[in-house]
Amino acid sequence: MTSGTLFIRAWRIVAILGFLVSLFSSYISYPEEVAVRFDDTNRAIQYINRETLFYVSIAIFLISLMSLRALGRMFPRVPSDSLPIPNQAEWAAHRPQLNTVFINWFYALTAAITTILALGLFVLSLLNQSARTVRFIDYGGLLPVCTAIIIIVLAALPIRLFMKPSADE
Repeated sequence: MTSGTLFIRAWRIVAILGFLVSLFSSYISYPEEVAVRFDDTNRAIQYINRETLFYVSIAIFLISLMSLRALGRMFPRVPSDSLPIPNQAEWAAHRPQLNTVFINWFYALTAAITTILALGLFVLSLLNQSARTVRFIDYGGLLPVCTAIIIIVLAALPIRLFMKPSADE
């Protein structure tokens, strides 16, 4: 197992555990109606029921986890000549390594979605605490961080495919 594979699998496990901890701890701390949108004066202008938020979060998590895992399991069955990848002839000669690259990418995408869900639930929990005042500094970095996570994961696959397969595997 390569260090990249180990990192991605560890990230996926930590992200799932973080999501579950964030989901249940935030559910306990949410009021019955959770504020999800605020105006310029930091007053809540849109609410959603806490059970709805809980079940929608679980649905997004399960759908992304199951569908990306299914795609990862189906990828090895796709013929090498029908894959639109750079260096196709070289990758076809190293098909097990190509399968590992794609399966790791699907796992990384799952981990990214789960991490973003966990961060979102955590920040929403902070915003709905009655003892705290809502400040931009509390959650202002969430969008750039989430965007960076998605861009890094999405860009990792094409970058890896433009590289040549390693000869040692």
